[in-house]
Amino acid sequence: MTLKQTLKVISPYKRHTYFFRRISVALLVVFVEKVFRHYNSLAATKSMGDNGFESNSSSKRLTLHLTFIETNFEITFTCVIFTIAFFGAIGNLAAIGKIIYDPKYHTPTFAVIGQLALADFLSVTFVSFGLMTNIVKIWSFFIFILNIAVFSSYVHVCLFSGVRYLVTVYPLQSRQHLTVTAVCLCSLTIWITSGVAGVVVYILKILNVTYVSRICIIFIDVVLLLTVCIIMICLHVKKIRTLQDSLSVTDHSQRRMNIVLTVIISIFAILQISLISAEILFTLSFHLRLDEIWNYYGYFYYCNIFLGCLNFSCNPYILFFLQFI
Repeated sequence: MTLKQTLKVISPYKRHTYFFRRISVALLVVFVEKVFRHYNSLAATKSMGDNGFESNSSSKRLTLHLTFIETNFEITFTCVIFTIAFFGAIGNLAAIGKIIYDPKYHTPTFAVIGQLALADFLSVTFVSFGLMTNIVKIWSFFIFILNIAVFSSYVHVCLFSGVRYLVTVYPLQSRQHLTVTAVCLCSLTIWITSGVAGVVVYILKILNVTYVSRICIIFIDVVLLLTVCIIMICLHVKKIRTLQDSLSVTDHSQRRMNIVLTVIISIFAILQISLISAEILFTLSFHLRLDEIWNYYGYFYYCNIFLGCLNFSCNPYILFFLQFI
């Protein structure tokens, strides 16, 4: 029976279901084929090295080494990035250890700071090693873990703003319902959601549909930028207004909270705008084949690495260690 004859027999509802199933199967077949070709190419590369063909190039690709070590600028840039990443990793680990082992910090606010520190530690570690070395070429799954950690860090910042807002505006209700366990469950949900987002981005890269995947990644970056900034700013404004109405905040405390929010949002916003600009330039350079645009993309690439490490390194010092000063 042909397709037209089949559609005449089945009902309209079943007709739509029939089309949906055919499209779903077709997309699944395309995805499996892309994944199969991707891993076959990796296996072929490794086997060529083992058989003696192109052994030099294969050994270089399969050996972990730094990416930026050719010029004086690149060497200086590499030292700066790993210095920032080192202090960021140490700061995040110190914040996590202090919150875990000191019962004084077993509160919802410090619980979410500890969860944010965990996400930032993973993010700064994977960003520095993923972008400053060739580990992604050796282990392509590395980028998937990097995306999960970055998404989780962004959403944990929003969770921190929400917890601070609830504790400040609704203190009695928060003591009853907003517990450390509730914060940990929210954090677990964020990690699961970030895993789903990481899968989506990883599939976009594997499918290698350059124009469509780049447009989707740009859209995701724009949504992240607007969502995080709107949530943090709106909750902060409402919190400050409530404190001003209750006359329970001094000008010094209000100025300090404003500075903390401004620094965090500024670094995050500049990072996201730089990422969006780099993706747009990459898409234009790929289709228009213009070397000038590609050169500008290289500048944004350096800027993205620096801002990314700075963004995931400063949170423990601003949100946790600043209180001891």
